[in-house]
Amino acid sequence: MGDFIALMPLITVFLLFYLILYIPQRRRQKKHKSYIEALKIGDDVVTESGIYGRVTNIKEESVILVLKKGEIEILKSKLLHK
Repeated sequence: MGDFIALMPLITVFLLFYLILYIPQRRRQKKHKSYIEALKIGDDVVTESGIYGRVTNIKEESVILVLKKGEIEILKSKLLHK
């Protein structure tokens, strides 16, 4: 029983880490994944670097965006919600 009490602070720290950091991050990842899966041609998007564009083509791992001055191809994982 004394060993368990000695490990209680360590267990508490891991539990807090899980509750405060891991669960919200997992929710954000699920939300982002559903956003990426729902992308369609004509959607306005913004990239992680702040580039605004409109989706003109969707590939397996990337999308083609049309900008005011041309087109750009970026990874889907680098798109943010608009």
